[in-house]
Amino acid sequence: MLRSGAGPEQSRQASEADATASTFLAKEHQHIRYNPLQDEWVLVSAHRMKRPWQGQVEPSLLKTVPRHDPHNPLCPGATRANGEVNPHYDGTFLFDNDFPALQPDAPNPGPSDHPLFQAEAARGVCKVLCFHPWSDMTLPLMSVPEIRTVVDVWASVTEELSAQYPWVQIFENKGAMMGCSNPHPHCQVWASSFLPDIAQREERSQRAYQNENGKPLLMEYGHQELLRKERLVLTSEHWLVLVPFWAVWPFQTLLLPRRHVQRLPELTSAERDDLALIMKKLLTKYDNLFETSFPYTMGWHGAPTGSEAEATWDHWQLHAHYYPPLLRSATVRKFMVGYEMLAQAQRDLTPEQMSSSCSGLSRVLVAVATALVSASSSCPQAWGPPGVQYGQPGRSMTLCCPGVTSGAPVSWFRDGETRLLQGSDSEPGRELVLALADRTDEGTYICRTLDGALGGMVTLQLGYPPARPVVSCRAADYENFSCTWSPSQVSGLPTRYLTSYRKKTVPGADGQRVSPSTGPWPCPQDPPGATRCVVHGAEFWSQYRINVTEVNPLGTSTRLLDVSLQSILRPDPPQGLRVESVPGYPRRLHASWMYPASWPRQPHFLLKFRLQYRPVQHPAWSMVEPAGLEEVITDAVAGLPHAVRVSARDFLDAGTWSAWSPEAWGTPSTGPLPKEIPAGGKLYMQPEENPQADSPAPPRPSLLPDPRPLDHRDPLEQMAVLASLGIFSFLGLVAGALALGLWLRLKPDGKDGPQKPGFLAPMIPVDKLPGAPNL
Repeated sequence: MLRSGAGPEQSRQASEADATASTFLAKEHQHIRYNPLQDEWVLVSAHRMKRPWQGQVEPSLLKTVPRHDPHNPLCPGATRANGEVNPHYDGTFLFDNDFPALQPDAPNPGPSDHPLFQAEAARGVCKVLCFHPWSDMTLPLMSVPEIRTVVDVWASVTEELSAQYPWVQIFENKGAMMGCSNPHPHCQVWASSFLPDIAQREERSQRAYQNENGKPLLMEYGHQELLRKERLVLTSEHWLVLVPFWAVWPFQTLLLPRRHVQRLPELTSAERDDLALIMKKLLTKYDNLFETSFPYTMGWHGAPTGSEAEATWDHWQLHAHYYPPLLRSATVRKFMVGYEMLAQAQRDLTPEQMSSSCSGLSRVLVAVATALVSASSSCPQAWGPPGVQYGQPGRSMTLCCPGVTSGAPVSWFRDGETRLLQGSDSEPGRELVLALADRTDEGTYICRTLDGALGGMVTLQLGYPPARPVVSCRAADYENFSCTWSPSQVSGLPTRYLTSYRKKTVPGADGQRVSPSTGPWPCPQDPPGATRCVVHGAEFWSQYRINVTEVNPLGTSTRLLDVSLQSILRPDPPQGLRVESVPGYPRRLHASWMYPASWPRQPHFLLKFRLQYRPVQHPAWSMVEPAGLEEVITDAVAGLPHAVRVSARDFLDAGTWSAWSPEAWGTPSTGPLPKEIPAGGKLYMQPEENPQADSPAPPRPSLLPDPRPLDHRDPLEQMAVLASLGIFSFLGLVAGALALGLWLRLKPDGKDGPQKPGFLAPMIPVDKLPGAPNL
């Protein structure tokens, strides 16, 4: 749009002058970035992150998924839609998709009769790969060896399908937000007879860059990112995880091998081990970003295969894309609509800001990374006493000789046995492989060098990876709360718990992003090592998310729990309950108590109470709600001991009632009336002159006089009663005055003479009055 009265050249110069008036800052000023891999541009509008969000808020992603559902077609032993029954698998499971998008025998549509209406044949196969037999498991919760098994299947299915099809696409949709209709951990493999559009664009871009610069595009890009260190998320010996300079999705990442690799089957064993570890670390970071099971779509892009495999693909570098949709929180997502659909891709959060968010998440969960490194090693030694290794029954287990250098051959023996362990379960070198280990394999193993010298001793202990712990939280007052947990299944292995919390922000607020003011912070365990942690100084009107992660030598498992003090508030029971008789009143008992010591009593945070009582021989309780800290029971059974108990709750009904206090016992008085009644008419309790000889079995209640009169009314209640009486009295006086006035007005006059018309006379027409003459 031109400025009024200005020509095109003047307008262009004015725009350039405005643009250079301030220093460009990528995190504040809009700009466009080029994606050399897919030959497209991306609009970056970082300043838009300041706007409040008033759009769609997704439902909470926290959902309890059963570990095994016989009606879930992906579970072991379940019957699928086509009638086939799944095997009872205990690892991965690969099968043909029952509803494939591509089929191998589709007919050819034939030639087109017009260049605007073209169609070509599309053939292929679609497979489903289940990662794990448990439906409540995800890749970040699986152990590194389990993820390594998934990597191996990816490589083998790629090699199998690439013999026939030019493109093999492996992809995973995680979470309902990304269209995943089944929570069971799985991915899909589609092999097609054609090269998809995105693969064609990446092929053209990488080939053009290689021809122009003499090196693979993604190899050079990875090298530059290592030098700049602006968008790196994770690095390892064989892999890089970074946020692309041209990223479109808020927390998009690119996974690259350091070595020039074209396809998954070309990865070495060490590269596959390292890939499993870095994937677990990346996905754990994703889950911890908003402390939810992070949704995403991911997929591998390798060089074309099939009939194209014989061509030269030196320009192609294997890589994986991760596209998560979440934007500001676990419930606010990015939508690709409007401008993105009609013009070009656009994003708000800059890739540099996203990278810093992901990179700083591990400050609370440092021990998780330690556990991951231990679990990823073929000979984990980071847990328990030295020389102890851990494994899972039914899985292969590798024992390492601790005192021998890598690759040196050794002989293995069971402690106390002379039989040499060899055969299919052992190979030359310092490692002993136990296939499908079971409980009989537990024990101590001895390794010796070939000259008979003792190399070391290893003790094998078997157990299971952790499952999500059971977590519950409770607030005994309005300033602090505590959370306790227990394992949902016994692992049989040494276990630690990592606990943290963060304050949740209100959806739509400007600050709805991870920041130091909202955490996460460690939740200190009290005492250290206990299954309880305490959060001090909490805000009564805020919401918090608790993260309890169970860690053992075989992996980690996290439980996230959203809490608010209003809902978990449950005071401790009242203290000091006393029950006393009222002399001269055989059906009365006086009960008094105190606030629990844990409740910091303040004018704005009071408690209300309920009291239950019953004769000891009666099973049913009677209940009243006292107005203060004492109550007079007026319908007790004379001569029988009574049990009394009290519970408390926030006076505004936040949270729930406390547990009942310990029971106190009392027996109504059978003595004479008190000797002295004060002039004010208020009864003061006097001790009985002749206490009963036959006291009940429970401890006898105190009969000391109460120094205060038995005035059970709350001051506010007294004021309310007085105000009500005043209002009713006023209304009564007004009604009486009106009635008197009406009566005086209607009263007939006894004197002779013409009577004055009544007050209704003006309302009656004259011609309607009886006897009125016609004028």
